[in-house]
Amino acid sequence: MNLKYRIAVVIGLILASAAALFPRTVTERVRSPDGTFVYDTVKRVPLKLGLDLQGGMHLALEVDESKASVPDKSEALDRALKVVRTRIDQFGVSEPLVQKSGKDRIIVELPGIDDPLRAQEVVQQSAFLQFQITDKTQALEKALPRLDAAVRARGAAGAAAPAAADTSRPATRISDLLTADTTVTAGTEVADTAVAPTGGQFSRLIQQGQMPGEYLIARDDVPIIESYLSMPEVQAAVPPGKEILFGIDSIQLGNAWYRPIYVVDQRPIITGEYLTDAKPNTSPTEGTIVEFTFNNEGGRRFRNETSRHIQDYMAIVLDDRVMGRPPIIQSAIGTRGQITMGGRNLQAASDLALVLRAGSLPTPLKIAEIRQIGASLGQDSIDQGRRAAIVAVIMLVVMIIGYYRFAGMLAVSGLLLYVLFTLGMLAGFNAVLTLPGLAGFVLSLGVAVDANVLIFERIREELDRGKTVRTAIGEGFGNAMTAIIDSNVTAALTAAVLYQFGTGPVRGFAVTLLAGIIASMISSIFVVRTFYMIWLSRQQTTPETLSI
Repeated sequence: MNLKYRIAVVIGLILASAAALFPRTVTERVRSPDGTFVYDTVKRVPLKLGLDLQGGMHLALEVDESKASVPDKSEALDRALKVVRTRIDQFGVSEPLVQKSGKDRIIVELPGIDDPLRAQEVVQQSAFLQFQITDKTQALEKALPRLDAAVRARGAAGAAAPAAADTSRPATRISDLLTADTTVTAGTEVADTAVAPTGGQFSRLIQQGQMPGEYLIARDDVPIIESYLSMPEVQAAVPPGKEILFGIDSIQLGNAWYRPIYVVDQRPIITGEYLTDAKPNTSPTEGTIVEFTFNNEGGRRFRNETSRHIQDYMAIVLDDRVMGRPPIIQSAIGTRGQITMGGRNLQAASDLALVLRAGSLPTPLKIAEIRQIGASLGQDSIDQGRRAAIVAVIMLVVMIIGYYRFAGMLAVSGLLLYVLFTLGMLAGFNAVLTLPGLAGFVLSLGVAVDANVLIFERIREELDRGKTVRTAIGEGFGNAMTAIIDSNVTAALTAAVLYQFGTGPVRGFAVTLLAGIIASMISSIFVVRTFYMIWLSRQQTTPETLSI
């Protein structure tokens, strides 16, 4: 490669590594629970320290028996532990601690976490995925008298009365909306031409939506409807074979925000047990989506079921919440499909894809304890480790310069860039630096020095044979290449195996070692040779001697 191109590549690597290590502030546009969009400013620290060096977040998880009792908690936690560990390992390449504590708890410790709420959601989410057809028989309208009677029987009229008096929102009678040609789209304003609602305490709080089985609830009335639906009498009045689920989206009508609920068939056409892969993506028309893939059996079942529901609306339900607006089934669907995120950002789609890939929890979990924890090593141990690393680097520099002189100075310059490249790659991987990671870094530093030693010794052999300095340098790099590649590829394969099959600290060690191996090959083979070429180009004549 031409010297100018080599210099340009080296400068580009330096700039890219420095940019990866530079702290930056990121502003993300996210949707809040009330349906409005907010901007959240977060300072991203590129290279964080682990639990042993910095501390982090501590979570204690227990089985949630609020809805149903779990006979064997210990066995349920054993199965949940695998799912939680898979989710946390996919959460990033940090070095978490995920382990069972006693017979009734799972302990999760996350180092350097900068978004604790996101971590809680990823850990706690059950990720039980179902595909259910929305009701097209107007079953809810027929059951409204029973629902109103059930609410009145519990004496809930007083709780709903204040909300019913709110006439500022565009509410309409269900009977009127059933025959009206109405289009309601998320984020679209329509004229406020509605009339006041009538009916019982339940029916006056809901409005017909755009599609069969969809109903809208004013944002302020959502807690009231949720309290109604939690009543056993109201659940008993729900039409047989149907269930009522909330959607995750919010819809704007005029100046008011609404949450949709959906009446769906209780029996799902398929569940997420057949799902094999999920990944986030963006669509020009639908925004952020999650693409999923079923296995062959799931694809066959999905195709058979959807072929029987052409022109029906299908709700995609995750943990009893409808994800986005239910799409209409235009034709039979096979092994591939997608989930619309309803305006949520790509990070939310990534988290959903993560929990879907990891699988659903066999039992619901609740957070029993959450707190911040300090560094486990202590400040004295950290200071001693820092001093040991500095002394080791100084001794290495003195020895390599004292033995190889000018060539040693070029090697030290290459090693400085090796450190920059390694840290830059770790920052690019969003890695967390811990004690095992530092061990991998030191090991890869030895690999980098070993590569330079091989090259310098081959150059010295060529000089002893009477060859010119330019020829000796070229043949020295060429003859040492095979041994360097062999040793580095072997170490890289070992690191890859450790990363693939290891967890926690083992993965952190593997990531650091792999990044260091790549950086060492770049610095010793490419960067140091570029330094030699620059030195040779600056000589007026071909040098006759080389201090090595």
